[in-house]
Amino acid sequence: MPSSLPALSTQARRQFFEEGVCPASLPQQIAESWLRCRQQGLADGGFDPLVSANLQQALQANEHLLRVALPELDGVYEQVLGTQSVVLLTDATGLILNTTGNPQFMKKAEQVALLPGVSWAEATKGTNAIGMALALGDSVEVRGGEHFLAQNIGISCSASPVFAPNGRLAGVLNVSGDASLHHLHALGLVRLAAQQIEHRWLSLAGDEHWLLRLHPRNALLGSPREGVLSFAGDILIAANRVALHWLGLSWQDLGRSRFADLFDAALKPIAVAQQIYTQRGQHFYITITAPKAKLAIRTLIEPEFNEQSMVQPFQKQLNQAVRVLNAGVAVLLQGETGSGKEVFARALHQASQRSKGPFVAINCAALPESLIESELFGYEEGAFTGAKRKGHLGKLREAHGGVLLLDEIGDMPLAMQARLLRVLQEREVTPLGGSRSYKVDFAIVCASHRDLPKRVSAGEFRADLFYRLQDFTMRLPPLREHANLLGFISGLWQNLGGVKRQIRLEDELLGALSRYPWPGNVRQLLSVLKTLLALADDGDSLGICDLPEAYQTSVSKASLASNSQGLIEQTIAQFEGNISKAAAALGVARSTLYRRRRSLGVA
Repeated sequence: MPSSLPALSTQARRQFFEEGVCPASLPQQIAESWLRCRQQGLADGGFDPLVSANLQQALQANEHLLRVALPELDGVYEQVLGTQSVVLLTDATGLILNTTGNPQFMKKAEQVALLPGVSWAEATKGTNAIGMALALGDSVEVRGGEHFLAQNIGISCSASPVFAPNGRLAGVLNVSGDASLHHLHALGLVRLAAQQIEHRWLSLAGDEHWLLRLHPRNALLGSPREGVLSFAGDILIAANRVALHWLGLSWQDLGRSRFADLFDAALKPIAVAQQIYTQRGQHFYITITAPKAKLAIRTLIEPEFNEQSMVQPFQKQLNQAVRVLNAGVAVLLQGETGSGKEVFARALHQASQRSKGPFVAINCAALPESLIESELFGYEEGAFTGAKRKGHLGKLREAHGGVLLLDEIGDMPLAMQARLLRVLQEREVTPLGGSRSYKVDFAIVCASHRDLPKRVSAGEFRADLFYRLQDFTMRLPPLREHANLLGFISGLWQNLGGVKRQIRLEDELLGALSRYPWPGNVRQLLSVLKTLLALADDGDSLGICDLPEAYQTSVSKASLASNSQGLIEQTIAQFEGNISKAAAALGVARSTLYRRRRSLGVA
């Protein structure tokens, strides 16, 4: 929201610069900065940006900062789009690394040296928001005449420092604009954006340590407003400023504080939010992700993968399902093949009160009818020809004390359905060939891609068993219905190790993948991502041409089909007829765009 705020008066500047008197109207931090600048003998003058080669070195040295910060620069720019403003990022010395801004204001920005390769440290540019944010380690706003150098009084600047997870001051996020059109909320925007950069940085910092997320409100857990802490063993080694503030800590406590010093709880994995207390009596909702075990040999065919990322979009539903399961109610998961039903069931087990018990899964569609009975109910020694010498426990007894998943239960034979219903009612199992019954206690989760009510109506599934299992039914949507498919794909890529290996999915490829219908759902998407990862070298940038050959045409077609002729021609015009750039913006290969235009009758 633009606002015409009064700048420091001409009289106040005259008092300081001509009469040598520090005006009472000058804010204390500004006055102290002015005095420092005067002692250094700073004066208006030109500027010497870094030569291209040196700027490139600075960009490479700050590659990780740029990777986690650039999305926020775009987000802040969208918020100040209607103002004469530029959004920029500097390194820890005040050197500008990246700018994005209003084209009409960029010319003025160039005149005052708001350019990549120029240092805005206080020692070179006098009093300004970037230099002061670096000096104070806090968010700062400097408007108009508050700048020390007269050449800068036409701009207004709002800046916030960005800290690395280990407490190192990494850079500054800044919004500068015309002093006469100051954005009222600019300081709040950059402060929030800096927090989001720090949140993303810590979340992507690696999976070899414990990661704890906390917030006083359960609904905000998982948002950029949460606190994040990282522990090596039980030693606190990294945090964001939100967490430090809530826990009354400082950067100096990193490497010193232990988990037990902070929380009245044990350090263990917590997948579903739980309420715990700190040693100071504060209460927070938290989740804890355990470090992944290091593999002796890294395999490219099966990269390390944290299944939690597949469940993250359904955290609210998972919380509900856990409460239901803990109450002894059966959970029925419905969804297309490959939509992640078994993964969800495993997360449900891990988050439930039965997490220390076994998780036993059986696919009812994968076993022939002649074997499913013995697999489920077990058998005694000598029950039939070919039986094991000591018999077989059976899945129902193996699941005692834990969670049993009956996958594709819609394909279970009717005869087995009757026996299963009896077990659920009596909580006892009698093995084949035996006369003794065994008590069983397990929570049950069922999954199916079939329409069970229709199968009940058709006489292919017992109505009494269906009503026993559908107390709490949850539908897992197909991949094409995900609300934020682009973010989901990015999350999977990170968890597969793509980000850690600095392998980048180009916007063209990400856009195309997010528009593809994925008939095989998450299972199919994972297969494609794992293939890309296996064939890529560390540091690669991947485009549509890097997809497996079987997918290149279909993914491009699916992406282009979502774009109308008007949008296609508008995009080409935007890039002044450059087909390559237009294709990249539309998320398709250039050859596919040519074919699409021909099919629409466009030369």
